[in-house]
Amino acid sequence: MNAEHELLNAYREWHRLARAETKAIRTHNWDLLADCHLAISDFQSLISRLSLEARVEWEKAGLDISAKERHVQVFVHELVELTRQNQQLLQQIKDDTAHKLDDLGEAGRRIKKIQRAYGSVSFAT
Repeated sequence: MNAEHELLNAYREWHRLARAETKAIRTHNWDLLADCHLAISDFQSLISRLSLEARVEWEKAGLDISAKERHVQVFVHELVELTRQNQQLLQQIKDDTAHKLDDLGEAGRRIKKIQRAYGSVSFAT
């Protein structure tokens, strides 16, 4: 298998992992999200190495390196967009969670006020 083929397969796998991240975020499966992040970081270093190897192969074969790199950039642009969407999803969940936490904090303060108000009242029997 040549470096270009391996490179494109690595990008496809990274794309699959980015989609798995999307699913993990939407289902609040934080363990899966962490696993995807670890796997993606492995692919980043692999892709760097394979990109260099592919360029060497293209040069040796006398191919148009710019055209080959443009082809690869299609994968990169898709991954950038998926990553941006995943970041937006995470930010929305973070914002929603912060609002819920604020609401729960306010409810807790109200309960404490009620407890203080009724805690000082004695009931005669």
